Amino acid sequence: MERFYFWVTFVLFAVLGLMIGSFLNVVVYRLPRGMNLAKPASHCTSCGHKLAWYDNIPVFSYLFLRGKCRYCGAAVSPRYILVETANCALWCAAALVFYPRGVAYTASCALALSVLLSAACCDGENMFIPDSLQVALALCALAALFADPVTDWRDKLIGAAVSGGFFLFFYLISFPMFGREGLGFGDVKLMAGAGLLLGWKNSFVAIGFGVLCALVAIGAKKFVFRRACSLYDGAEEFAFAPYLVAGVAFALFAGDAVLNLYLSLFL
Repeated sequence: MERFYFWVTFVLFAVLGLMIGSFLNVVVYRLPRGMNLAKPASHCTSCGHKLAWYDNIPVFSYLFLRGKCRYCGAAVSPRYILVETANCALWCAAALVFYPRGVAYTASCALALSVLLSAACCDGENMFIPDSLQVALALCALAALFADPVTDWRDKLIGAAVSGGFFLFFYLISFPMFGREGLGFGDVKLMAGAGLLLGWKNSFVAIGFGVLCALVAIGAKKFVFRRACSLYDGAEEFAFAPYLVAGVAFALFAGDAVLNLYLSLFL
């Protein structure tokens, strides 16, 4: 019977992941522009035509319409199907990994991952993470804190302080070192919320993996595409949040395993 409940939960999380992923696209487009999330109704950003319900079925509508508006034929950004698919995958992964710790904790982590995905997309497209997403992440982390049957409050609170403080330090020293903001304050707030979700040990896993991903991306841009690219290139800003979010997701799912492997190899 327990196996049956698990698969029911898994299917439910998969469906919710798709539906919430569709809503995340609304969040990513409207929040940075200061638009209302509820009004106006979903519409084509090219021709303004209101979309029917069957134009908003996650993933399937995009595939059926071949990534174009039904009414004007304008191309629809592939970000829509990518966000829906990624969010569904994250919710399915959360169900697989966290189900033994209870549905409430699993849902809290899945919602936190959705918020993080939204933050990554907002920063990637607009170099800006809305404060409402920062608050939502903190609330999801607090919900996970209450829902987790084996929570260590001190670990989570220290995680918020250590992770947020680590990035605050680099945010402050970037001004005298580079004469400009080398790290966005949104990244500081994002990692403080992530630290509350992860705890202090896994926060270091998240930071390490996120920085590694960023360095790989910079290297690819510089050497593969043969163009200068730097975190502090005055001609080009660098969206750090997508890589930090990748690190947080990695640490949430695999942080404990990484730490145990490290301890077994070096201690």
